[in-house]
Amino acid sequence: MWNILEGRSIYMNDLRRIGKTQIMVKMHACPPSGWLVVKQDLGGTHSAAEFATAACRMSSKVLGGKKQVLRVMQNMLKEAKGIEIWGILKLPDGAPAPWKEVLRQTFADIEEAMITLGKNQRMVFFWDEVPYLLDNIQKREGPMVAMEVLDALRALGQDHDRIRLVLTGSIGIHHVLGGLKDEGYNGSPFNRMDLIQPGPLDPEAGVRLAAELLSGSGIGCLEPEACARAVAEGVGHVPFYVHRLISRLPKGVATTAASIGELLDDQITSRNSDWDLQHYRDRLKTYYGDQERLALCILDVVAAGGELTFQTLRKRVNAKMSTEDEALRSLLGLLELDHLRLLRFLGRLVEEPVYH
Repeated sequence: MWNILEGRSIYMNDLRRIGKTQIMVKMHACPPSGWLVVKQDLGGTHSAAEFATAACRMSSKVLGGKKQVLRVMQNMLKEAKGIEIWGILKLPDGAPAPWKEVLRQTFADIEEAMITLGKNQRMVFFWDEVPYLLDNIQKREGPMVAMEVLDALRALGQDHDRIRLVLTGSIGIHHVLGGLKDEGYNGSPFNRMDLIQPGPLDPEAGVRLAAELLSGSGIGCLEPEACARAVAEGVGHVPFYVHRLISRLPKGVATTAASIGELLDDQITSRNSDWDLQHYRDRLKTYYGDQERLALCILDVVAAGGELTFQTLRKRVNAKMSTEDEALRSLLGLLELDHLRLLRFLGRLVEEPVYH
């Protein structure tokens, strides 16, 4: 990702708990020489002005460590007698400072500071949970403001060569963009960014992680290699769930691949589990609205197993509820973007493509 950032910004989209935030934490903690880093979770940001203020404040804090300042921003606020109240830059009359101008001046100041610091000096913003930011802004300030924020990010990202963006989000960004397009948005905010989808670990790495965790946890496995493989394959090689499953294994008893499978089934189906798997069911109403019933029908058909062509899937869905081909194709596309085929360990989904 650092190599990609040499030339382009990044949009990192994948399932929750796949490890996106941990990647950002690692990159924020260990930047290569020549990079300054700003990291912020935007999930709790609810307005464009709050977002712009955070960008200004966080970058100013980082530059302060280098004895650099946002000169234009400081002058602008000084002339306007602006102050920050509850996370938003305010003008003397109490109105929020124009957020577009705050962002524009902040980025211009950063660019100037990078030039002052040296030939190869750059700054990267790690902004986590961008879909939540856009959704929050859309709900509070309307779709037009959310569109303007997207366009501003695209423009600022391409107009300032010494600044890069790493934007992340769990599933949902295409739903947010879809809603904005219904309101007339025609932009392509991520077309100049590289799309990164970390996904699960490679199988070999997943098994190695499970083996080392089993060994370090003192779990008594009769066949260590088989147990490690049962853990890693059972949870789709997702590190979070590898850790979580091993933490549930009892100590002081002989552990086998079969007992690991039984424990996994119990964790998946238990109403008292803290894995929060119900999230994947609950989100369907939020993301699919009136199409929730059709989405559930599709998932039930797929979870029943067997290799499915589109024609077979359509026949089985129509046996339960009537739907048009194009509506079915459209919804299949959204479900695939939501990465539901990765969650085989939840619904035991088939490994073959859902449709051809």
